[in-house]
Amino acid sequence: MSRPAAGQIQRGIATLEMVLILPLLLLFLVGMVYFGRYFTYYSAARKAAHDAARYLATVSRREMKTQLQGAAQVPAVLLAQNIAQREIAGLHPGPAAVAVAVDCLPNVCAGLSLPDKVKVLVQMQVTDELFAPFSAAFLGDEGLLLQADVTMLYVGQ
Repeated sequence: MSRPAAGQIQRGIATLEMVLILPLLLLFLVGMVYFGRYFTYYSAARKAAHDAARYLATVSRREMKTQLQGAAQVPAVLLAQNIAQREIAGLHPGPAAVAVAVDCLPNVCAGLSLPDKVKVLVQMQVTDELFAPFSAAFLGDEGLLLQADVTMLYVGQ
């Protein structure tokens, strides 16, 4: 019986090591891609919430007290929601809709009083589209909830 050469043994060991390590490396790769996408969406949602809150915080007092006929919110609030929704319109986090909520603190934005602070909240469910069968075992079918919340002092003139 002949013994295998030293080079053949080394190649067999390298193949075995690769077979054992490859699933772990793929798991890390999938995690990096998913969380990279998640943080990209968070950055975009945070910027959208910041821009909408900044606009609403600087609206004049006259605009903040202007009411539309038959509407519960002032036009400036609707415009702030529109600003945030347009900035995140290109994102496709998953099948669930992206929600944008604008609030005046301590009261509602109804045009009756001036707020002390304005708050914009952007919410979305980020699901994994690339590796869905694999990541569903770890994250569930709903994915991860992303919330970007920005609160600013109202400084309207």
